[in-house]
Amino acid sequence: MTRLKRAGRAAKVRHLKTRLLPRLREDSESIVVDPHGKAPRSALLSLTKIFVWVIEEWYARWFVEERDALLICDRYYHDLLVDPLRYRFGAPLWTARLVGRLMPEPNLWILLDALPEVLRARKQEVTPEETSRQCRAYREFVSGRRRHEIIDASQPLEKVIEDTEQVILAALKGA
Repeated sequence: MTRLKRAGRAAKVRHLKTRLLPRLREDSESIVVDPHGKAPRSALLSLTKIFVWVIEEWYARWFVEERDALLICDRYYHDLLVDPLRYRFGAPLWTARLVGRLMPEPNLWILLDALPEVLRARKQEVTPEETSRQCRAYREFVSGRRRHEIIDASQPLEKVIEDTEQVILAALKGA
């Protein structure tokens, strides 16, 4: 963020959480250790939640976020398409894909990617098979986006940060 600030860009980081329906979100301070441990919500509640996400994103884009600010999202709506169990999504996945078309599309997608073994050495939230499946699904998803970059997250943290900042700065220059 330091390099971005030096480049004269205001930056804001946001995590995917609904703000209008607090009872639909988990404790924002808690660390998730078993994202697949709870039962899915009902189809109606799941659909309500994703429609609220869409409304909140458009509202923030139109009325809240600064026009020239860089918004960095740690998880975004489309994460639901890769890992519906994490979000306890209980409706058919085709409905999430359809609603996802209404979600504002980021100008740049960045995937911090590493081999499943590297990710599991850092965090064991899900099974090794699920980690591998998600890695493949995220690569496939982000590769289908208009503007995307995949960064090797197996590098030392400082190198990952540096590479990410360079990608963002290059995208801002080209915007």
